[in-house]
Amino acid sequence: MAGLFIAFEGGEGAGKTTQAGLLHERLRQLEIPCDMVREPGGTELGEYLRDYLKSDRPLSPEAELLLFEAARVELIVNRVKPSLESGRVVIADRYSGSTVAYQGHGRGLDLSSVDTLNRFATFGIRPNIIFLLDLDPVEGLKRIEGYQLEFVSNLTGDLYTPDRNEEGRRFEDLSLEFHNKVRWGFLFQAQENNRLWKLINAARSKEEVSKEVWSHLEEPLSLD
Repeated sequence: MAGLFIAFEGGEGAGKTTQAGLLHERLRQLEIPCDMVREPGGTELGEYLRDYLKSDRPLSPEAELLLFEAARVELIVNRVKPSLESGRVVIADRYSGSTVAYQGHGRGLDLSSVDTLNRFATFGIRPNIIFLLDLDPVEGLKRIEGYQLEFVSNLTGDLYTPDRNEEGRRFEDLSLEFHNKVRWGFLFQAQENNRLWKLINAARSKEEVSKEVWSHLEEPLSLD
């Protein structure tokens, strides 16, 4: 496809939404056509499913996996694929790597089944580059507890505040063991394909992280 697909992955409190928003705003300032999407969400069905998935309402791990995949199908068909085909940069706040880490490693679902569903739901569309914002789960969860609302750019270019306080805590309140498994799930994927995945130390300031992210994009974006 003609466009550039960038995904941000990582555990709770790692700063994915903040970094995706900072990048989106920087590209807009450079007048580079770009779109920002989030998972789950970004479509009418995706936002409907997000409401349930981010709540603490009952949900089996298997159903959780399928709902994430259903939201992803709609996002790919209606947002990601058309944007890439038109030559735009697409920035995703989470993608299929999160499903492998959370539902596969974290929930303990069969990894081959997760991989099959990911391939089906994405139509084989993979990011050109994936930033893994790596942070000790203890530190990430501490950040969430002391969460301060930050402004980031939304899809229309206006400003919005992340809806952290409006959503449930399906994943945040799970055990530290779960979050350590998720972290390992991300690191395993990054180790398996270190050309695609860029491991970023997210324990630093958002400015330092943003600077490192940008250093990996100057060549793909053909910037001098």
